[in-house]
Amino acid sequence: MICEQMGVEPIPEEIPIDFEDLEYECQLAVKVFNILPDRIEGMGGSWLGKDFSGLGTFLEIYEIDDRKQFIELITILINETSTHYSREQKARAQKNKSKGRK
Repeated sequence: MICEQMGVEPIPEEIPIDFEDLEYECQLAVKVFNILPDRIEGMGGSWLGKDFSGLGTFLEIYEIDDRKQFIELITILINETSTHYSREQKARAQKNKSKGRK
């Protein structure tokens, strides 16, 4: 819709998929990942990962049987999220560094 409003032809590789298009197991992994609390480093505010102390409860609630696959999916989400926050932190550091030189 955005491309249509801008009069630009969308590039299929750049179109994000809808949550509903994910396999059911992936949807569950994303839901549980979002429910698990983040662990944040106190002074710098860096993202350290997820707190897995309640994971067993969520596995039971959502009746997740294939725990190995589920952990593999959660690991992918953790890696992607970690990469995202790392890029953000580097960009902030670069921005702060350039501000200091002016």
